[in-house]
Amino acid sequence: MTKTNSKARIMRRTGRTAATLWRTTAVLSAFAFVMACDTKRLLDVQAPNSVPATVFDVPANASLMVSSAIGDFECAFGGWVLATGIATDELQDGTLTAANWQMDRRDDGFTSGSYGTAGCTGSQAVYTPMSTARWEADQAVTKLSGWTDAQVANRVSLLVQANVYAGFAYSALGMSMCQAAFDMGPLVDQKGMFALAEKRFSDAITGATGVTALASYMNAAYVGRARVRLFQHNVTGAAADAALVPKGFVFNAAMDAGNSRRYSHVYQAIVQSTNTTVDPSARTLKTEQGETDPRSATVQIAGKASDGVSDKFVPTKYNAASLALGQAIPQPIARYDEAQLILAEAQGGANAVTIVNTLRAATTPALKPYAGATDAASITALMVSERQRVLFVEGFRMFDVERFNVTLNPAPNSAYRFGGFYGNTVCMPLPDIERNNNPNIVVANLISGIKGGFTLP
Repeated sequence: MTKTNSKARIMRRTGRTAATLWRTTAVLSAFAFVMACDTKRLLDVQAPNSVPATVFDVPANASLMVSSAIGDFECAFGGWVLATGIATDELQDGTLTAANWQMDRRDDGFTSGSYGTAGCTGSQAVYTPMSTARWEADQAVTKLSGWTDAQVANRVSLLVQANVYAGFAYSALGMSMCQAAFDMGPLVDQKGMFALAEKRFSDAITGATGVTALASYMNAAYVGRARVRLFQHNVTGAAADAALVPKGFVFNAAMDAGNSRRYSHVYQAIVQSTNTTVDPSARTLKTEQGETDPRSATVQIAGKASDGVSDKFVPTKYNAASLALGQAIPQPIARYDEAQLILAEAQGGANAVTIVNTLRAATTPALKPYAGATDAASITALMVSERQRVLFVEGFRMFDVERFNVTLNPAPNSAYRFGGFYGNTVCMPLPDIERNNNPNIVVANLISGIKGGFTLP
């Protein structure tokens, strides 16, 4: 399988020392409100124009800028997968912390929680870390586009990398947030975020074309662009991109057992911190043939979660025989199987069935083929089910629930186990921290995220 190339991994290692400086500066420049997780300090940060602009104007720092963007994205991505899993029917909060239950029970009108303020190692972090990584990647794109090859060694490679990670950051925000705002600008809806992602992926593909050493990034960009084209209902473009992704390809967020900031988030949350578990409804997902799917298999581990009540289940794909091995489990950002499911959804009918059955035949043990109807409604139902199992706990379920109008489970208004009731929220509304600190937010245009209360993208 293809992974992020060795050069990028070396850059991430060598860039750790400078990453803190880049993160701090990027956060201050991107948001007048982001400062760790202490809400008392959120309004005490310096204005963006007080940050020394010269820090970002040195071509010699280009590789460190990109390295920082990659490292921050990978940390943000792990937290995003975990948080979106908790917000849907994949994962369940396992703490006795009432503030954490709001996301788990899909509270309506929930805008002040840690999904907006937490750092990337938090179990419910989404907006701040992913926005920070997005800003860093975009800043790198802007600077690298203005510099020359004579000023920056490997400028084209760095620019491709920055575009790829910017694309995945915009994509992730679009798949989880109802709306976002960038660089203190106005509201951007999900379609707008997907369009921004598509532009970054397209630029990456252009830069990587014909460069053998950038093949991994090109394939990642093809998957990413196919994804957001599908989400924008450009099925022809999505299919064209997805068909170009080679069999076995995977583009990972590389995790590291030697750095707590880079632990595999799902493993760490379930096995080490015991504050999360697989949702009971997702522990034995089956095909329409009644077979338990090994791609979404889970395993129970000893003991209870932190709440003292929940059984601990971990996705088999994120389990390991030792703590060090588990902390280092990579998390896929984009891969061949996703591309194939995009192709299946875009083409529909008998072609979709052929693709699904080919993927099933490759599992261990092999799954029985789909033999049902091939009308549009049946294929859509197949896609919903297949994506839930193939892409289990990889960050896709939340937006799939929204875009396919999947019945929420547990049902809205049913009792939550620690008090209160499940809500009807299907995407995360703009957090208060952005709304209160960005003068360009028009409150009347905010989306609540409540199912049926807004137009689906």
